[in-house]
Amino acid sequence: MSPPAKFTQVLDERAFTGAGRLAFVGRCFMFWQDGTRALGTVMWGHPREADIEQMIPFFEVGAAPCFKGHASFVDGRRLESIDMLAFGKLLAYLTRRRHAWGPNIGRQAILHPAGFIGVVVAGALHVARPPYPFKSFEDDERAAFEWCGVRRLAKAYRAQIDAVCAVPEVVRAVREALREGPRLKNAEIAQRLGVSERTLQRRLEAAGTSLRAEHELHQSRAIEQLLAGTDLTLDAIAAMSGFHSASHLVRRFRQSHGQTPGEWRARHQQAPVTSAR
Repeated sequence: MSPPAKFTQVLDERAFTGAGRLAFVGRCFMFWQDGTRALGTVMWGHPREADIEQMIPFFEVGAAPCFKGHASFVDGRRLESIDMLAFGKLLAYLTRRRHAWGPNIGRQAILHPAGFIGVVVAGALHVARPPYPFKSFEDDERAAFEWCGVRRLAKAYRAQIDAVCAVPEVVRAVREALREGPRLKNAEIAQRLGVSERTLQRRLEAAGTSLRAEHELHQSRAIEQLLAGTDLTLDAIAAMSGFHSASHLVRRFRQSHGQTPGEWRARHQQAPVTSAR
């Protein structure tokens, strides 16, 4: 049996057009899509108000007409605490905007842990009163996907969750800093994280990566997003990505992906959102 198709990681909510199996990973949340049939949010750790602000544009994705009738998932099983100000902001948003994207949802499954956190997560939608069927599942992932009618998606979802949760916090923090400031220098990233550059390098090495590797990974994902979501020329993408020329971009891309940007684009092209004229 072939392994499930992987999720492609993207840099912002604009990539979620209903094409492909995509995921965005923030400091303590992940938003994902499986084409137009399913959308989901995973939260872990200790979300703060700033994290909720970052999540809201992803919730708005579900209002697009292409997602009508989709299965929706909210997975809070890995939350370690509830910040009441952050949770209040999330609940206020859900209540205020439920009729905007709510009609697009066929069914929604809420996955939650046991205990107090589970009560808060499971009870949120009972307070928001959305206009679609929803059901709570205490750590029963397979049943949740089956109830939503996308049982075969569960295996790919599990693989993605395992991969994301295996990433150390320091690595996620560096990736978030690069997402917010792609041109940040190493010392500036370390300053954002409140450590010295040497300490940050040491912690990343212990996690199996480096600042150079994370810069290259961010650059690679930015190029992938431009290739898949726009019809920009390679010259334009090279200039936007910090390469001296399109030929330099092609050479680096072939080294990292085993194919040319054109070959990769042919396999992953979504409906273009930006046109080069």
